[in-house]
Amino acid sequence: MKNLISTIIVFTVHLFFVHNSLAQQMAWIEEDLPQTMSGSALANRGDDVLVFTRNYADVIFFFDTRINTWTEVPLGAQQTFKKVLAAGNTAFAYTDDYIIAYSSILSQWDTLRYEGNVIDPNGVSIHKGYGCAEKLAYFITDANIFYVFDSELAEWQSYNYGSVTNAGTYHKFWAADNYAGAILGRNGNDFAKNIAYSLVTHSFAELDQGGWYHYPDNIMNGGYVAWWTDAVSWYSYFGYSATTNQFTSVTFPSGYNVGLIEAWIDHTSFPLLEDIYVFTCGYVVGDQFNRDATVRSYSTKTGTWYSHQYSYNPSDISGTSWKRGGSFSVGDYYHNSDLSHSVWKFYGNSGIHIGEYTGLFGAGSQVYFICGGKVAVGVGDDNLWFHNFENATTKNEYHPPNPDVFYGGGIGAENYCIIARINSTSDTMRVFFFNSNTNKLQSVQSHKPSPTGPTIIATPRVCGYRAGGPNNEVIFYSEEKDTIVIYNAPESYGSLSANNFLIAHTLGSSFTLFDANTSQLHEKNFQIVGSPFLGDSLLFTKSGDYELVAYSGITKNWTTQQTDQIINAMHIGDEIGIGASVNFEKYWGYSAYNDTYYELVPEGNWLSPASMAGGKTAIVMRTNKIYAFSPGVVNSIEDNSINSIINFSLSQNYPNPFNPSTKISYRIPVSSNVTLKIYDILGNEIATLVNEEKSAGEYEVEFNPSSINYHPASGVYFYQLKAGDFIKTKKMMLLK
Repeated sequence: MKNLISTIIVFTVHLFFVHNSLAQQMAWIEEDLPQTMSGSALANRGDDVLVFTRNYADVIFFFDTRINTWTEVPLGAQQTFKKVLAAGNTAFAYTDDYIIAYSSILSQWDTLRYEGNVIDPNGVSIHKGYGCAEKLAYFITDANIFYVFDSELAEWQSYNYGSVTNAGTYHKFWAADNYAGAILGRNGNDFAKNIAYSLVTHSFAELDQGGWYHYPDNIMNGGYVAWWTDAVSWYSYFGYSATTNQFTSVTFPSGYNVGLIEAWIDHTSFPLLEDIYVFTCGYVVGDQFNRDATVRSYSTKTGTWYSHQYSYNPSDISGTSWKRGGSFSVGDYYHNSDLSHSVWKFYGNSGIHIGEYTGLFGAGSQVYFICGGKVAVGVGDDNLWFHNFENATTKNEYHPPNPDVFYGGGIGAENYCIIARINSTSDTMRVFFFNSNTNKLQSVQSHKPSPTGPTIIATPRVCGYRAGGPNNEVIFYSEEKDTIVIYNAPESYGSLSANNFLIAHTLGSSFTLFDANTSQLHEKNFQIVGSPFLGDSLLFTKSGDYELVAYSGITKNWTTQQTDQIINAMHIGDEIGIGASVNFEKYWGYSAYNDTYYELVPEGNWLSPASMAGGKTAIVMRTNKIYAFSPGVVNSIEDNSINSIINFSLSQNYPNPFNPSTKISYRIPVSSNVTLKIYDILGNEIATLVNEEKSAGEYEVEFNPSSINYHPASGVYFYQLKAGDFIKTKKMMLLK
């Protein structure tokens, strides 16, 4: 695959690396464009990779912040480029003849001449026959071939799935966290064909007699669940796990005397968990005196359906209503005699169903549950039930009956959940916060919101709750610190915007920024301009026509840049910001890693679009040159988090990528038996760096493969920390 016109490619890339070796410390890195390119500019950006070409060209360019270099990939002949995409560590393009992709994990690319024509090139969202995710790209054609670019291998993989009998015209294709999926529909009441590629096993799997994607608007993590029925006598559910790269199924009867049950979830604006998806389904048979329930719960992390059965008298006990979170599902039922509620809990990591009495009271929908990734809150007439699915512990909040109290909504995030208890006859409310990392339940009293309701915005790491009242109260919550801060705003109206661990409360002429890493507030007396203005770890805006302002979530500093031209446009990434003057005559690139602004005066006429920003990089496009912005250091924000030792944590190794050695830091809040191990991409254990009892504190360990007489190849490796019940795994990259 990589040997396409190999002599020309190797020679060109080699010369380019030599040419740019002296420029690797520059903030703006330029590349000359050949005059043979024409047509519209085609560009896209991921986290640390850029892709650029034009409609008609015989070359394509990739920029990689890990090596601070443009890579030119010649294709030998003029091509008509159809699309370019980028996400995370992957960039992708396709032409009339070729599919091309680049991996910033390995800083390599691969080109392949494909067969047939792409299916559904003009579809929407996850219906398209091509796509790009953080670590893979996919391309499926009417020649019955499913192509996947695996960024951990930097190679195109192909799978011929054969002809689809009774083929329909409605299909579904998507890219997720660690797999790519394809569902090819058939006409009538016929099974769908399911195909998947796993980044865990680096291989394909197929289920010819499969089902339809269960939640069409949500991407399922770690795998997915599909369903199918003959509409007469049976229902089947098909689970796919990227961990095992296998499809497994369960089948239930259907009919007038059978009641199907199924877990459901509210759609949220942020992901619950990255590597697991839990689904519960089943059926109930029986009469008005006795009923038998059969439940099957599926975990994409283990690739297994877990069975659970129970019987009940419907005159005494209600039917079970199931709801799911990220790593769990909850089945709620109540006793008719006193309306007390109990639950069945399914733990997706261990595959166990356990029953529990909640202490909640209420009929039917008077009791409800809010599910997060690892936590859930149950709300009754007066009481609250909080459960931590990481360590299987429960906390209750009991209150005397009060008809004047009602619940004002809440949210469930990855590691925390929030619920508000509002008094209708007073001006107060109490907001409860439960954190799975600290296993702590706490609350704060605030002014109750206006009749139109509060403004709540959240990410997995921070939450803002604008209550209002005479003091214009805004409640900020940090998941990392597990702290609550109440802020009294100077004006009654304000809006909230959040990204990662940063959240801003903006007013007409001022704003307040809350940094959840430090639980600190920053008040500024100028108006935010531009949208979006928050990246993963920075705020980037302007305080006037000639002044850029930035806050770095990495260094925790505010910096300004005076400009000699009016700032007309701004772009923002995760850790970089770009300001542009009128007609894009000048640019100022800001790096959150070193609080520095870098000026660029580009040559030539600008193309449309003139520029765009990605996670850690940005591109400026001209007719004769392209410029990439490189912030220098590109390690994760996790390296720079300021944490007190109240939580277990495992930091990203540094440097990363590394050669020959790297350092791994971790912290433990209590004395624990600690193991720290290194694994290769296939899960084989390479080394044990720590295996002993450690007292509370912060530790740093060096990993040098040669010191253990191990000589690994370049690629992705994993390190895993176990301390007590805490388990965390992270990736690292070896470059030789």
